[in-house]
Amino acid sequence: MIKILQTFILFSGFLVSGQSVNLYQQYTGRLDFFMIGNTMNTAANGLGAPCTILTQSSAVLNLNANASIQAAFLYWSGSGSLAQADLNVKLNNTPITSQRTHTTVGPTGLEFFGAFADVTNFVKATGNVNYTLSDLDLTNVIAPYCPTGSNYAGWSIVVVYEDSTLPNRVVSVYDGFQIVDHTGQNVTITLNGLNVTNVNNAKVGFLAWEGDDNISVEEQLRINGMLVSNPPLNPGNNAFNNTNTYTGATNLWNMDIDYYQVGNFISVGDTSMNVHIKTGQDLIIINNIIVALSSLFADATIVIDAIEVTCDSRHIEVDYTVFNINGTTKLLPNVPIAFYANNVLVGTTTTKAAININEIQSGSISLSIPQSIPNSFTLTASVDDDGNKNGMVIELDETNNTDTENVVLIFGPEVNKPSDIIVCDYEEKGYKVFDLTDKKFEATNNLNYLISFHESEKDATAGVNEIQDFDYYQIKSHSSKSIWIRVFDPITGCANTTSFKITVQMMPFTELKDPLMICNLKNNPLAVNLTLVNVLLPRMFSYSNEIELKFYENRNDAENGTNEILNITNYQPPRFPYIVYIKAMGAKLWCDNIIELQLNDCVVPKGISPNGDGLNDGFNLEIFNVIELKIFNRYGMEVYEHGVGYVDQWKGQDKSNRELPSGTYFYLFKTLFDTYTGYVYVIKEVQ
Repeated sequence: MIKILQTFILFSGFLVSGQSVNLYQQYTGRLDFFMIGNTMNTAANGLGAPCTILTQSSAVLNLNANASIQAAFLYWSGSGSLAQADLNVKLNNTPITSQRTHTTVGPTGLEFFGAFADVTNFVKATGNVNYTLSDLDLTNVIAPYCPTGSNYAGWSIVVVYEDSTLPNRVVSVYDGFQIVDHTGQNVTITLNGLNVTNVNNAKVGFLAWEGDDNISVEEQLRINGMLVSNPPLNPGNNAFNNTNTYTGATNLWNMDIDYYQVGNFISVGDTSMNVHIKTGQDLIIINNIIVALSSLFADATIVIDAIEVTCDSRHIEVDYTVFNINGTTKLLPNVPIAFYANNVLVGTTTTKAAININEIQSGSISLSIPQSIPNSFTLTASVDDDGNKNGMVIELDETNNTDTENVVLIFGPEVNKPSDIIVCDYEEKGYKVFDLTDKKFEATNNLNYLISFHESEKDATAGVNEIQDFDYYQIKSHSSKSIWIRVFDPITGCANTTSFKITVQMMPFTELKDPLMICNLKNNPLAVNLTLVNVLLPRMFSYSNEIELKFYENRNDAENGTNEILNITNYQPPRFPYIVYIKAMGAKLWCDNIIELQLNDCVVPKGISPNGDGLNDGFNLEIFNVIELKIFNRYGMEVYEHGVGYVDQWKGQDKSNRELPSGTYFYLFKTLFDTYTGYVYVIKEVQ
């Protein structure tokens, strides 16, 4: 497949005066070039020649059957200024308008013009026929030129064609309008942009105007310093002599269409060619030079295969493939590859190994996209690019080294953190039931998002184990649970999570169905030490240290937290018995509860009658909250003892649970704040 390697000097509609010959366009593939054309002169100009000019002439294009036309350029030129020139001509009666023009001035001050048009589509469609250029009429222009023998007009078509039987070559088209005459006898044209990898089949063609076959004064054509000739058609001392190498014609008056095999004049590795033209008398105008070189080039191309974008990340993974499909030699290893986001360099890598002809090499790279790049951007992969737009490989086609893809970074939906739920199990059911539906709308009000509830962050992130009964979600009392919400955007495929906490508190001391009871102080019977509760409750409830207690004289004050009893170590109630209200205030998993405390004027029983009738059977000290009790007989001998937790366990028995006789016994018992001593009668019925 043909490749256009480089394109230069597109001066559409512009005048270029005496332009140097420069590279216009390059093509690669199994290519060659062919040139046709004809003069409008009826004879060689000069003294004694007729001062006439034709307005049309013809030439035949006859490429072989395998040829496929890739490009066709029409050049026409003649005597006269640009104002006098015919810039609108016809090719096989099809109007052609000049796209570029040139002009130069000869040694006598007379002007000459050149014109150019790209006729590729026309020649492709027309094919091998006889081409006639018409409406090039300089009849009224040439009179001043005839006495100096510089009256001329003519045309030529350069055809670049592809043929599968040809070797791979680069065809370079150079053009301009560079004059050589006896006032400036030497000119050197440097043809840049070449890369000689094989000297075989190297070929150079010329289109020149106004050369004469009868003027050969010191005339030379040299390539890289070596004299070029093709005798007898183009002798070494008269290269520009009205000839056409393609047809063998010698009557192409005042123009030359010639080509030369130049393999002996170049060397492998050359990147340019010097064309030197010398004349001692003849006026020569070089319009184009065509070079065909058998060259070995790699052709690196790249394709972005896949781009992996991760939610809530500016890092992307890029899979790519480097090709050498159209190359004529292998692509060397370590060819640089650059990646750009909106033309900003974001990463570089290299090929890892050589890539043979028609082979590929795949790779991947992780790129971090700067914050300065918008979320939607164009990613460009550029092979044979060191990150500064510089390449290291001479390729068949330097214009096909990039591939682009549009990238959109994706981010999860914005979510709000729902408020926590804290409730108390006042009903003492042991659990609470919740409808979590409203939490969806606290997390987001976007109805296009998909929302689910989960019991762990891991499940929410993965989108698994969704809570199905979120509208009837049960949590046991005295517990706390974090609920995770996953908000999923089906458009981007991204999700974000948030959470809230549900706490079901429990009221403390709900097991106390009756009031606690404590006694007045022994030494101050009108007062009570309320802090005794802080000792009693831990004996009954292991969590008492988590509860704060405050005392109030009525329930309303306790509920509202007003008029708190502050003198709790020496509180004097208005009477006995008296109920004080304790506000038990929990934290975290506890809510508030109000329990009753009965204050008593406590009296030690004076006697017991353990006969099983349920009346005074035991020594009842429950309201004293005894921590130690000892019973002695009248001889001072200890007959019974009990520690913490004593209520009324002594019913007239000794330590061995044997019945003691009736009589007077002495006691000693301790509470947290007092020690009591005295006597008690044990009265037993006589059988």
